[in-house]
Amino acid sequence: MSRILTSRRLFILLASVIVLIILAGVTLQSSGTAVWPESVVMDVENTVGSWVYRPISQLTGFFGGLRDLHQMYVQNAELKTEMQNYGQLRNQLAAQQEENARLAQMVGFKSGKGSQFQLQPAHIVGRTPSSWTSVVTIDVGTADGVQTNMPVVSTDGSLVGRVQMTAAHSAKVLLLTDTQVGDSVSAKVQVSGADQPFGVVSGSTSVGGDLVMNFLSPLANVSPGNVVVTSGLSSSLFPAGIEIGTVVKVQQGVQGLTQSAVIKPSANFPYLEDVFVVEGKAGKAGAK
Repeated sequence: MSRILTSRRLFILLASVIVLIILAGVTLQSSGTAVWPESVVMDVENTVGSWVYRPISQLTGFFGGLRDLHQMYVQNAELKTEMQNYGQLRNQLAAQQEENARLAQMVGFKSGKGSQFQLQPAHIVGRTPSSWTSVVTIDVGTADGVQTNMPVVSTDGSLVGRVQMTAAHSAKVLLLTDTQVGDSVSAKVQVSGADQPFGVVSGSTSVGGDLVMNFLSPLANVSPGNVVVTSGLSSSLFPAGIEIGTVVKVQQGVQGLTQSAVIKPSANFPYLEDVFVVEGKAGKAGAK
């Protein structure tokens, strides 16, 4: 009996739905406000559609967001890689520009002031922290015509030191800023007038990397800013006129008998990379 009632209810429900659909189909041809059968069908469709559409829409949006997030991560990784490559290229470009500037300076000196000398270009290949201001190793030696006591200058022609020891393809250079060996260079201060003060330049023991010029006459008119050059009097080791540095301070000696001057080197000793060995006057190979 219950089965019959259930079947009857189902039949009545289906018949009602069919009638509503038929009535809605008939009334859909009209425009304006929906009549009650059409309204019922539209509401049912809206309710059922919302049950199905909203979850599907949310899932679609969720997976779409995941896809966009993944694409964002991929693009971010690509941008990071491009930035790293850009940074490397920028560093390489800066290094190349710096090297080009050094080479241009070397060419300029060699074809200008250095044209009076026979110059052997060299690259510094060795330097230790314990002797940073004392000794460097260069990549040329006796096979290139380099001999001991030959002067060494920077790429702009400023005095660096002298060759202390040689091998076939390398040599050690004693720097002008050294204070251990006690080398000194006869020098003069370029001032206006005929009398240019003479003195002896060596490495400063009080200020690392600076130079000091001793044995200046107490009457010498030396002032900060004056340029100091080699005098050519130091047993012909250093030709005259090679720039050494600039006076930054003048001091009176004991009881005013002499003067001394603190000199800032013209050569950039902490960052030396390329130098020239002065093998002699131009046209006189091997001359010292």
